[in-house]
Amino acid sequence: MLFYSLLIAGLALLSMALRSFDHWLPVRLGNLCLLLTSYLLGWVLTGSHFGGAGGVALWFVLPWIDIVTRVRRLEMPGTHIIEAQAPPGSTRFPALDELTEEIELLGFQQVEDAGWSHEEQSQFVRVFSHPKEHVRATISLVENEEISFFYVTLCSRGADGRVWFTWNYPFSTTLKTPRNWHLQRLQEVESFLELMETHQSWLAEKKVTDAMPVSSDALTLTAELEQELRSQVDHNEQCGVLLKIDAGLVRYTWKGCFFLWFQYLREVLRLR
Repeated sequence: MLFYSLLIAGLALLSMALRSFDHWLPVRLGNLCLLLTSYLLGWVLTGSHFGGAGGVALWFVLPWIDIVTRVRRLEMPGTHIIEAQAPPGSTRFPALDELTEEIELLGFQQVEDAGWSHEEQSQFVRVFSHPKEHVRATISLVENEEISFFYVTLCSRGADGRVWFTWNYPFSTTLKTPRNWHLQRLQEVESFLELMETHQSWLAEKKVTDAMPVSSDALTLTAELEQELRSQVDHNEQCGVLLKIDAGLVRYTWKGCFFLWFQYLREVLRLR
């Protein structure tokens, strides 16, 4: 028993180490170690290969239960009204001032502090513009009763209607992106400078030479953010992921539940 305990612990540590890399090969090996660890744990506890298979299956079944029993019933606003608001204090968002200084050092201008809320969830956003680079930057803080996290987004809009986003959002998206959106997610980025350089290199690689100027007007930029949120909701309604219900609210359909489940699997298995 001691041998198997040490083997399971070693595999678990190896899995975490491999999954911390930013290359597909060690990540895939880490995924295999994770599933093997779950299998061995189930097999040791039950003495049966069925128990081992059950240990692996838990990774795939438990999130589906949460999606069906909780997420399926969630009602979300179809339209977000983004309004000016005071920034959160240092207790709620201690990294805000440091991030702001880092962004402004690259020539961005702070335009507005705004946000929206619905029931237990709220989102604060600080908006920046860089007229010369034709890039909009936002710092977003998401808060609800279960979790709080922040991320940074860079956005460039092409004259042909395409929108290019580079962000470090920590999870897979919970909604499908519109067809004219192009999304680049950086899971591990050390600085805003790295985020900006990656965004500019990506635009150059895609030969985006028609990026539109970015406004420095607060009302214009918040209206732009509202329109992007509305476009995403509309696209997901058309795709059958969301269903419009009473009072301007939407909720996930069964198709949307399966989409969330697949996104969860992508996150667990670190599929890129």
